[in-house]
Amino acid sequence: MKTITSKKAARLLPTLSVNDNKYTRGVCELVVGEPTYPGAGVLASMAASRLGAGYIEVYASMETAASLHVLQPSCVCWPIESYAECIHPTSERHPRAAVVGCGFAGVEASAACVLDVLENAQEPVLIDGGGLTATHTDEGKAALRKRFIDGYPTIITPHGGEAARILASLDASDLEAQRLHAEKQDVPAAAADALLIARALGVICVLKGPDTYIADGNEESVNDVLQLTCGTPALAKAGTGDVLAGIIGSLLAQAVDPKDACALGVYLHARAGVLAASDSDELCVTAEDVVAHLPKAVRGLRAKSAK
Repeated sequence: MKTITSKKAARLLPTLSVNDNKYTRGVCELVVGEPTYPGAGVLASMAASRLGAGYIEVYASMETAASLHVLQPSCVCWPIESYAECIHPTSERHPRAAVVGCGFAGVEASAACVLDVLENAQEPVLIDGGGLTATHTDEGKAALRKRFIDGYPTIITPHGGEAARILASLDASDLEAQRLHAEKQDVPAAAADALLIARALGVICVLKGPDTYIADGNEESVNDVLQLTCGTPALAKAGTGDVLAGIIGSLLAQAVDPKDACALGVYLHARAGVLAASDSDELCVTAEDVVAHLPKAVRGLRAKSAK
């Protein structure tokens, strides 16, 4: 496996051109924040805005939109169901990406919304939170497979419990064969699981935990899995996963290679958590603190890339 270091992450940072405008810097579309959990949508949107995408469009509940009008007025808000009313293409000149699922309740209506996004997004899509329930269904797996065949990247960001539920929904015989192959390579179970999920669903899987593993469905060997080992238990807090989703979504919207966006995103997220903890204490860090420390994390990496 390959470890994500500060030196490697620094090389992946986007750079700006004097001729850039808000559209060339990328449109990040977030389908987030159902009425029950508006805060998750707010955190993801704030992180996406902070990480450099030029234009943030949020498709959300009225509760989430009302909070964003106060906390992040630069975001443009639309009704959550309106994303499915048109196709969302990306292009070299006007890149875009979508994030879906932060603040979703994980019920049938949530899964239907995720399917709408997968079917209408001709752009990279990241699925997080309650949106991951769609990956347990036959319809969701078919939609992911079609996107894989059509060449549209999809990223999923499960924690350990969500990954276990995804694995339980996969074909048992195929899963057993892949697990036996992984065991022969003597790798951490979480790394093997990330690769199993990625290959089975045709996605990039960012399996979050004390160590985080990134696996691409195009890859066959666990040696290609990326690992991040410089996190902090300060990030074991509600809302920090939504922040990570917004970070990666923003980088995807800036046309960063999908696996590189995941690698850079998890590094910046971890680094912001470490910086937040150093300013207070690991016990006291909140998801809002992580967002607030993202600029310092970016600036530190920028300094490394300049050396």
